[in-house]
Amino acid sequence: MSGTFDSTKRSRWTGPAAAALALAVAGLVTGCSQGGTAPAAPQVTPASAASSTTPSATPSAAPASALTCDDLVPKQDVVKALAAGQPSDDWVVLRGGTGYDVIPGGLLTGVKALQGAGGLACSWVAGPPNSEAGPATLMVSILPDAADQWTGSMYGDAPTDQRRTFAGISAAATCGDPGCGATAAVGSSWVRVDLITGSREGGTSAFAKETDDQVFAGLKPAVESAFRTVQDASAAQLTFPAHLPANGKADCVNYLKKAALAPALDVQGTSIATDYQPDPKLSSLYAAAELRVGDSVCHIEDPDQQIPVEIATVTVGPDQAWAVDDVAKDPAQRGSLHRADLKGLVSGEQAVSSCGSSGNICTVLLTLGSDAIQIDNTPHAERLAEAILAAAR
Repeated sequence: MSGTFDSTKRSRWTGPAAAALALAVAGLVTGCSQGGTAPAAPQVTPASAASSTTPSATPSAAPASALTCDDLVPKQDVVKALAAGQPSDDWVVLRGGTGYDVIPGGLLTGVKALQGAGGLACSWVAGPPNSEAGPATLMVSILPDAADQWTGSMYGDAPTDQRRTFAGISAAATCGDPGCGATAAVGSSWVRVDLITGSREGGTSAFAKETDDQVFAGLKPAVESAFRTVQDASAAQLTFPAHLPANGKADCVNYLKKAALAPALDVQGTSIATDYQPDPKLSSLYAAAELRVGDSVCHIEDPDQQIPVEIATVTVGPDQAWAVDDVAKDPAQRGSLHRADLKGLVSGEQAVSSCGSSGNICTVLLTLGSDAIQIDNTPHAERLAEAILAAAR
């Protein structure tokens, strides 16, 4: 397989977020999410006004004619893509989540960035009756008005040159970690379809014995259905709810410069690098969505090493508190994340966390006023979150 994801590089899942935790891939309900039902979050300017609770503007609403996930891929095509050649006549399509547990990437830089930017994120799992999960996840992502930013980026650190044709449209299509997928500029939209198979090389995936061609044979009807639907859609059908920031791009440094970073991360000193910038030319449609919503990413490094070592990543989504609220209220989106009662949260703010007693690297998402913050790549994510909250107050 080609295009293996390298989690040691400073890049986002070129597939929601990155899933790293790409995954990447969404207020997703029984195969559908448009992100328009999240409650409005309190609005606040970075750090200095973090305790404000002024209501934010109401998110834009989709017209009644907007496409839904059910319009994109028929149930039989969902099942065919996910069945991995197994008998599936009695399979049922089940609710999909954000992909947090299966996709490298960040939620704020994956499906939630897509929704905030006015895109549509859909996810399905399927399996035998009474099962709680299928062997894989099918995801469809649409970012309207982004065709001119399209690249063939999928799972590696650069666009793939592999091509397959779906519904008469030439698409970049390849397999890697965490699965197989295709992406193309369809009309005025950037469209991406991912089949999250898990590690086929490790032998634990239901698709372990299938070749890339066999995986794509099952996936092809779903890709073609999604491409045709988008190609034939009107502008109104491609107008989805958006959560565009009122104050433009955030600056993650504003949240870190007064915080007690070193004690929170158990090091002698820290430095902050801001060299990551979402770039659709090198990354996926999620990078284009990040640019649209103004995400800001900081890497906290230990400067006492011979070569500075990244010890935490902090992503700030301006006016994107709705995304954390959406995840917090929905078990399907949370996956293994759990609610966290962090010191420094005020009324209306909340947090979810994957941190436990094991001391492993974990993730925290929290709201701070109207902004959303995601902390990754450290076992001290909750302590760092509390340090940020303390500095903001």
